[in-house]
Amino acid sequence: MGIRATCVVTLLLALAAAVPAEAQRKPVPRPFVERGFVTLGAGVQASPDDLTDRVLFEQNAETGTIDAEYPGRAGLLVDVTAGLRIRGRMGMAVGLGRATRSGPARVTAAIPHPFFDDQPRTVSGEAGDVSRTETVLHTQLYYDLRPRGAWRLRLFAGPSYFNVEQEVVTDVQAAEVYPYDTAEFRSAATARAKGSAIGVNAGLDAARMFTRRTGVFGSFRYAIASVDVDVPGSRNVSTNGGGVQASVGLRVLF
Repeated sequence: MGIRATCVVTLLLALAAAVPAEAQRKPVPRPFVERGFVTLGAGVQASPDDLTDRVLFEQNAETGTIDAEYPGRAGLLVDVTAGLRIRGRMGMAVGLGRATRSGPARVTAAIPHPFFDDQPRTVSGEAGDVSRTETVLHTQLYYDLRPRGAWRLRLFAGPSYFNVEQEVVTDVQAAEVYPYDTAEFRSAATARAKGSAIGVNAGLDAARMFTRRTGVFGSFRYAIASVDVDVPGSRNVSTNGGGVQASVGLRVLF
């Protein structure tokens, strides 16, 4: 075998040895860069305060009153949020939340006497299973703190648009017999009042990532708005929407 043939054989053997090594080399994965996120959560919302309302009515040529108190209580909260990073660690997000609760309302009424002026009969009782629903659209500017391992911490704040539906007491039925000096509470009629307003929200959430794209989170938020709900009969009731909200759920990055 001549020198030229030896060189050719050597080159072919070198190429043959190099092909398997090249075939076994794994491509270097591209680093994942978060552009945005989606979360789905559930939790509770605590009402900021009690709601009180007074209804005036005419009976027996006098004005009677109905005072209703709707205790603030925790309700079920579900929400979904989507965000997009805009620069560095900052981004913008939009969330839709819905909080529902129900329970009895305390009712006290002063019913005018049919025979004597300024001698109202006082009755009291409960209007059962009075419901309230709040649907809120949150817009937020958020900031991600520097990650610590699999943990992520985020701060956020922004305006919110509240839509509130509240059942309110509109009338009281009482049992009374001659000589009508006393009366007894029987039941209360209710109607659904609706209103909307703009408020604010702010809070933080912490997430534990299990893969590059999925994890779980816990969120703490305070949202508030002053809302006037319109009651059938051309009157309105002022109430505070929102409150302290705590939720947990799933986070997906993209």
